[in-house]
Amino acid sequence: MSKEETSNHILDTAIDLFWRASYHGVNMNELSRAADLNKATVYQYFGSKEKLAVAAVERAAERTRNFVFDTAFERSENPVDRLKNIYKNVYQTHKAIYEKEANCIGCPFVNIGVELATSSDDVRTAVNKAFESFHPYYKRITDDYQTVSVVEEPTNATEIVSALLANMNACLVASKLERRPEAILEGSHRAINILKHW
Repeated sequence: MSKEETSNHILDTAIDLFWRASYHGVNMNELSRAADLNKATVYQYFGSKEKLAVAAVERAAERTRNFVFDTAFERSENPVDRLKNIYKNVYQTHKAIYEKEANCIGCPFVNIGVELATSSDDVRTAVNKAFESFHPYYKRITDDYQTVSVVEEPTNATEIVSALLANMNACLVASKLERRPEAILEGSHRAINILKHW
């Protein structure tokens, strides 16, 4: 593997393990074994477990933008359909995990963000930046909906964007607690109501 491929392989392994088992539930020996690499190699690339976690959050955000948001936008130009597609993409991922493992593992960003919010400013900041990187998609949906619907008094888009992001996070928490991927799809109805009636 090239250096970039090795780096991405380590990050993808970390994303998966931190998502499923939590940051504190995985040590660097376990992570190195899962990546089939020497622990020294992992440290050579990232220096510390915390730095690895920050980089993993950044890569997870990139993967989420590509798979969840970009594909949702590519399939339709209608803002409501785009919003529905975002939820469908997230649901399909969690449905596949549930069918394989009989478990729902929640949001990778919420999971590690809540776990480390009071002990790692770097990870907390990385998670907040990840969420902020999703804002432009929700902003585009909001702006486009208000345009095509000829809203006489457009609502503050920033408030709607925040509400839409909070709704998605709540759906993923509910899905994890209830062990029901369907909770994500159910949340799409609330998201549409937020978009239309906020």
